[in-house]
Amino acid sequence: MPLAPAALRGLRGIVIGTGSANSGARRPIWEFWNNRWLRRALRASRIGALSVSIFGVGYTTGVSDVLADPQDFRQKKATALLKSMNATDAEGHVRLCEDHSEEVKAVKRVLPRLLRAARAQVDALAEEIFQAIQQGEATRSQEKDLETLQRAQKRLQGWSDHGFLVVDVNTPNAFVTPMLPRMVFVHRGIFWVDGLARPEGLQVGKEVYVRRDGWQRAKLVSQHQDQWAAILGDSETVTVGPEDMRVRERRQLVENDEQLAMLLGHELAHAVHDHGYESLGIWTTAYSLELVLLSILDPSGMFIFLLELAAGAIARYAFVLPLGRCDEMEADATGLQICARAGYDPRLATEFMERFASFQDDRSPTWASTHPSTEGRIKALKDAEADAIKCFQEHQAARRWL
Repeated sequence: MPLAPAALRGLRGIVIGTGSANSGARRPIWEFWNNRWLRRALRASRIGALSVSIFGVGYTTGVSDVLADPQDFRQKKATALLKSMNATDAEGHVRLCEDHSEEVKAVKRVLPRLLRAARAQVDALAEEIFQAIQQGEATRSQEKDLETLQRAQKRLQGWSDHGFLVVDVNTPNAFVTPMLPRMVFVHRGIFWVDGLARPEGLQVGKEVYVRRDGWQRAKLVSQHQDQWAAILGDSETVTVGPEDMRVRERRQLVENDEQLAMLLGHELAHAVHDHGYESLGIWTTAYSLELVLLSILDPSGMFIFLLELAAGAIARYAFVLPLGRCDEMEADATGLQICARAGYDPRLATEFMERFASFQDDRSPTWASTHPSTEGRIKALKDAEADAIKCFQEHQAARRWL
């Protein structure tokens, strides 16, 4: 005799443990694993652990490469880095300033003094924190800073006076990188920049650059009122006005050792505070959180698609760039102290900062920049100037006694 539909539903409930005939029975164990939030939590933890493991594998591989052949590793990394910033010629050779050039000679004069001062600065900061620890007054943040300073001590002790490269690149920049510790890269543009400027005086026979699908070299041959006839390199004659002409101009940025010290001291301060490695950690954390977040959300629909597109920008503008600007402020203050310990007058820093800003073409808003605004940096430098001046005066007094 066929069973009624109601009887079939009751029998199905008894079998799977959900019917009224067995409403108090325990659910099958596999239903526990079907919990949506449990699966998402497991997926998030697995992806987070995977991202950390990938970073660890990469770090271990890099350490192994360094230990196997330190010199070869540094050379390959330096070459790859310089190629990425277009510091190579048409044949792929790195463009470096000659050892006898004024730019290299200037760095050779200034960097050794700054390295000694940076080592003294690290020792002073570490001693201050160590005293606080002994007195039981140190915060957890200070204890973490002490570990950073201890790494900086080792790094600076092994930093040679010749640990720099002056690269023939026409931009005003200098930097350090955690990929190549104990090395500061200096662009030739720190000393002088070769660029195009509006002409102040024009005459027949003068070499200029005219606006024709970019700036092309030409020679002025005649003038008719405000218009000039100029011959391009391929013998084409064009007519241009002064607004479409430029002349080659060389502008000098660093004029003396004190100004160079301000720049190099800032870069050494990044090494003192281990900002490069800290930045790598921030990027790793940001990408790991991004992967975890995407793994928790529903992997379908327009919202998750848009979030995936925006995740990189969110990490960059919400975390990486703001923290990077804080690092720049910290490096400015510590760099001022390093310059003072090296015997360079810190009162020149704010004036040079204004000069340096006028040489930079980056006009992006502060929130989208890797560096704080010039006004903000100058204000922060003035706030840190008093302690640096005191250190400078003490250094000068000690030298008089020698």
